[in-house]
Amino acid sequence: QAILVADIGGTNARFSVWFVGQSRRAFTWSCETSQYTSFDSCLEQLMAEMPVNTFAAACFAVAGVVHNNKCSLTNLGWIVDAEAIQSRFDIRKVRVINDFEAVGFGVFELDRSDILTLHAGEQELSGTIAVLGPGTGLGEAILTWDRMSGRYSVHPTEGSHADFAARGSLQHELCTWVEEHLSECEVEHVCSGPGLVRIYDFLCERNNHVLPHLTPAEISSKACSGTCKVCSQAVDMFLEILGAEAANLSLKCLATGGVYIAGGIPAKIKDILTNGRLGNAFLRPGSKMHALRNSFPLYVVLNPEVGVLGSKSVA
Repeated sequence: QAILVADIGGTNARFSVWFVGQSRRAFTWSCETSQYTSFDSCLEQLMAEMPVNTFAAACFAVAGVVHNNKCSLTNLGWIVDAEAIQSRFDIRKVRVINDFEAVGFGVFELDRSDILTLHAGEQELSGTIAVLGPGTGLGEAILTWDRMSGRYSVHPTEGSHADFAARGSLQHELCTWVEEHLSECEVEHVCSGPGLVRIYDFLCERNNHVLPHLTPAEISSKACSGTCKVCSQAVDMFLEILGAEAANLSLKCLATGGVYIAGGIPAKIKDILTNGRLGNAFLRPGSKMHALRNSFPLYVVLNPEVGVLGSKSVA
């Protein structure tokens, strides 16, 4: 019996096949979502290339709100409908879950080498856990311990679409700049791949720098190599915003079990994560709630397939 799982974001879709009772994956396949007009066309290509086409179960983690086992992906336009997939493909049972619900389940499937500890804190057994991560968008979820089942329940949220809470004059300028362009400034607008580009563009315009348009990957790469001062400033500002948002989420749910930062961007800038920008923004020394913030552990997930692992545990 085979199980099909996938982590489907706004940029990439990663699929894996496992056979029941085996710990190793039998098959993996990935693509850029921009190459396909619909999820069904993507799935058709996958089926054409893999050696097995019949599945006992499938779980698809998607970047959007899931209702009745169906989702229209927020940043992509694809529709992932469990009932339609079951009727078209040979899959006995299909689950569609939010991508950060999958990440929430996936943190329990990670090895120690998959996690970077930025702040040890005082982790509480069975304490509430916060998970967030910037990629094409910004995902957020909260995990609470269920005493009846003896395991965590994962609650996906749309907290990334809350208003951006700027700190300091420069971030307030950024917020105003984004509002002028988009009529609003959500956290996701400045704490995601596109958000990193907005910060870079804002700094270029503010300081009258005539620089080429760059992608999030290019900005991150130049910041890591130290070859672009504006890129370094953009990444530093991005990390401060991410650290503050991680703290905001942790305070709202009292994340005594820890805060996990996942997503596609942090793992790619691992060498910069320890420069103190993210950690200081999270802890905010001197603030009224510093002691409480200081008690929350802060981790970065380095394994990009944490969502796939979480989907497998659900399937």
